Amino acid sequence: MQDERGPEHSDPVASGATPRPRRTFSGSQALTDREHDVLEAIIAGETSKMAARRFGLSPRTIEVHRAHILAKCGARNTADLLRIVLNGQK
Repeated sequence: MQDERGPEHSDPVASGATPRPRRTFSGSQALTDREHDVLEAIIAGETSKMAARRFGLSPRTIEVHRAHILAKCGARNTADLLRIVLNGQK
């Protein structure tokens, strides 16, 4: 399903593509699907504003998701979160 923003913003599941496997690390099971999406954006180095544009959300909503991710993973800041995620992958 392609939306008006172009093919890079289409829903991969609706288009028949196989969804990517989620990263596994301590706390990953507690994350929602959207939080996993935002986490991938963080890992890719996107700002909240960039991720907001990509997901069609407000930057503040992305910041709320980011705060929930940090809390669920027990991270103090983004650098700590990246350490947890990248070193804790199974």
